[in-house]
Amino acid sequence: MKRKLFAFIMLCIFSLSSTVFALSKNQVALGGIPLDASLIYVNSIYGPPTRIEGGSRWISHYGNGFLVYSIPKYNGKGSPYKKGVNYVDQIKVTQNNGISTPDGAYVGMKEYVIEELYGEPFNKFEQQKNIMTYWYFAETQLLAFEAKDGVVISIRICETD
Repeated sequence: MKRKLFAFIMLCIFSLSSTVFALSKNQVALGGIPLDASLIYVNSIYGPPTRIEGGSRWISHYGNGFLVYSIPKYNGKGSPYKKGVNYVDQIKVTQNNGISTPDGAYVGMKEYVIEELYGEPFNKFEQQKNIMTYWYFAETQLLAFEAKDGVVISIRICETD
C-alpha cells in the first residue's frame, strides 16, 4: 500500500511540474488576433493588408513587420469552418510596431522581460549566432520569441499539430 501511495504522489508531483510553465491559449495571440481567427476578422481590425503573397498558404502583410499566415480549413459538411475563408495558422511580428501579446510582450522589449512575464521556457536555445530562442506552449500552440543583444527581435505564434 505504501508503494502505491508513494507512486501516486510521485506521479502527481511529476504531472504538476510538467504543467507549471504551460500557458493558457488566451495568452497565445498577437495584436488581439488568436490562432484560428478568420482572415475576415483580421481585416475588420487592421483593414486590408498592404501586400498578400498567395499560394495554398497566404501571407498577409499589415504594414511593416506584421505578417499573418492563413489557410483554408473548410473540410466538408459539418465543418466548423466556412468555405472560401482563410483562417490564421501563424502570426509573426518582426518590428516594434505596437503589436503585442495579451501579456504585453512586444518586439523591442528587453530580453529578460520574457521570463518575467512567462516564467521558465519549455525550451531555450541559441538557434543562430547571438540569437536566443524561447519556446512556450499552450496545448498545441507555440509562442516563440527571438532575442539578440538583449532585445526581442521577433515574436511568433503558430499551431504545432
